[in-house]
Amino acid sequence: MAAHAAAEGFRVIYHEPICPDCGSFDVTRTEVAITDGFTETALSCRDCGTAWPLACVADWEARR
Repeated sequence: MAAHAAAEGFRVIYHEPICPDCGSFDVTRTEVAITDGFTETALSCRDCGTAWPLACVADWEARR
């Protein structure tokens, strides 16, 4: 997926739906509990159970 503007000065980078641990493509989106009752949409591997964020937020300008 492409990067999308989240707010001025930031961008959202979506992670590929490929498990970083086992390389499986059998991945689903799920809500994962993080802290203080909050949840985060995450990608989750059906083969090995690894979960990772759907996306991350980064500065729009590349650091030099």
